[in-house]
Amino acid sequence: MVCMRALIVLCACVLSTPAFSESDVVRNARATEIEGYWQLLPLPDQLQPKVLAANPWPSQCQSFAYGRDGTMKSLEKLHGPCESHSRAGLEEMFNMVPAVISWKYDMSPVYNKGVLIVERSDVKGSAEIWEPHMVVKPFTNAGVEFQAGDLLLYLADLTARKLVWIRHLRKVD
Repeated sequence: MVCMRALIVLCACVLSTPAFSESDVVRNARATEIEGYWQLLPLPDQLQPKVLAANPWPSQCQSFAYGRDGTMKSLEKLHGPCESHSRAGLEEMFNMVPAVISWKYDMSPVYNKGVLIVERSDVKGSAEIWEPHMVVKPFTNAGVEFQAGDLLLYLADLTARKLVWIRHLRKVD
């Protein structure tokens, strides 16, 4: 097994340039900012890296819970319309979802950037490396409005050394 610290350093090298060039409007997110409940927002194909032939998670409606204890849970609905959920509603639904996914935040000492490491206990050897970015100033790109507090997650393919997918999440309060 490859040393996790080496993966973090490699990931930071791969993702050293944010997918959105507005570097004054996004910054690396902190672990405490990631904790909580999130709703996936659609991101047009033109903003996705041109690496994958199709969306690896094609469900139109997705919600995520990043627990302070390192658990991560997700809910999805293949086709819309997507319901609007409150934090309390999501909390109730996520209580019924088994805890098979975990996340941890690790800081690269070389690049001073945090990354998310997502692993599944039900899939041996699975690991996704995401670089989290917090929107600090609202902006629009390709007709999509990004609000302060939105989370942009960049998935890295460490073998190909490329950014392969972006998630746009909005916090549910």
